[in-house]
Amino acid sequence: MDSLTISIAAGTVSGANREGVSRWLGIPYAQAGRFSAPVAAAPWPGVRDATVHGPQCPQMYGSNPKRARVAAPDFGEDCLSLNIYVPEGGADVGRKPVYVWIHGGAFVAGSGNPYDGSWMARAGDVIVVTINYRVGVLGFVNFGEALGLPDIPSNLGLRDQIAALEWVRDNIASFGGDPARVTVGGQSAGSMSVSLLMLCKRAWPLFHGAIMQSGAVSLIHSREKSRAIGRRYAELLGINQGDLETLRTMDLIALFTAQGKVDAENPNGIAAAPWFDDDLLPDSMAGAGAQQTPPVPLLAGSTREEIRLFELMPGDILPTKWPDLERLLNDQLGAEHAARVLAAYPRTKLGRRALASDLAFAMPTRNFAERHARHSPTWFYRFDYGHPIAGATHGLDLTVTWPMPSFRAALARGGAMRGKRAALGGRMVKHYAHFVRHGRVGAGWPAYLPEERQVMIFGLDDRVEADPDADRFAAWDGRDVTPASG
Repeated sequence: MDSLTISIAAGTVSGANREGVSRWLGIPYAQAGRFSAPVAAAPWPGVRDATVHGPQCPQMYGSNPKRARVAAPDFGEDCLSLNIYVPEGGADVGRKPVYVWIHGGAFVAGSGNPYDGSWMARAGDVIVVTINYRVGVLGFVNFGEALGLPDIPSNLGLRDQIAALEWVRDNIASFGGDPARVTVGGQSAGSMSVSLLMLCKRAWPLFHGAIMQSGAVSLIHSREKSRAIGRRYAELLGINQGDLETLRTMDLIALFTAQGKVDAENPNGIAAAPWFDDDLLPDSMAGAGAQQTPPVPLLAGSTREEIRLFELMPGDILPTKWPDLERLLNDQLGAEHAARVLAAYPRTKLGRRALASDLAFAMPTRNFAERHARHSPTWFYRFDYGHPIAGATHGLDLTVTWPMPSFRAALARGGAMRGKRAALGGRMVKHYAHFVRHGRVGAGWPAYLPEERQVMIFGLDDRVEADPDADRFAAWDGRDVTPASG
């Protein structure tokens, strides 16, 4: 058996090597019927070809069902697979540390497939694993409680992520990985997923470090909101408690048509998102704030102008206007606290952008890190490199830290990946990889301590700043506001 043919619990897989990185793609980590919990993947006979990606999970971004992506072979419900990138050689005599990446996409779209882990694997001598998990109506709608159907578990997409981590624990040693050195990371909805895994005690034994890029418990539904949304889906689909089999067998387009209508009816929110279920997760946002997180190192941060992306995109995905922002603050913080927060932002375009960025991403991420830093090593950053049009917007950091060679990626990045831009990406990747290997970042980046609040500012030239945006941070006073809770 050659080095690219590996035996694992479910069978044998054969991968390929490219430019010094061995890769195994599309390996099933679990299987699940529609609206069922994930279980171990079925064994397969012979040698499974693991040189091409598996299908992405069915998905739709926005309200138009004509944009639903459900067609095989690129998409399909048999989508619970992962991809593994292993560098040749390296310093490790034994097993290599592992980085498990959870993609973003507002919990309604995305896949681990486009994320090529080769660069980080080579730069850091670590194994990179990217995963697919169920999204949208198939992964994050509370049909179980809305219809009184205990056979439908809560938060299926989060359960998929846990199943993937369990697979890594049980199988990664066969690829040269160390199951005792697993770091879980993600961006946007992936970052929020990491924060939820850190609130889910069932997941704690499965990872030993965490990286959060732009998001923490900030777009999560309350239990009441999840029930109301679940009931609305049921109305649109014309189903009731006796229609479980109908729900599990109906045409996918019908499900995504309902998702589109719910999306249109809920501006400034998400049509399908994780919720506080009092099972995997705490029972409320307040419960999440009070819950202890695991004693693992954390690296977290956000971009300086997160909301710019959502200003440019069609639709009202997140709140960007003063009246919507003020309403959320008053409804969730009360008039007195809301007034203190609003006073920290000038009544200008830049002030509105700062407030919207803080509300949706930056403050929940920093508040989460602040709480975690009280008991475990924590590092925090702000990403300041700006696109010529979109500024330092949401997701821009991905374009300099993951291999994205296309012309479209260059436009999104603001230029080709060379010079100072390439150097910035290289520095960030080295910090991430160093964190995965050692549980701490590289030299020159001090830990985030509640007494000092030292933050790394990433840009074409990096710097460390003590307690940036201190007035804004103090005004929030550790509280989070979420557009998804109402």
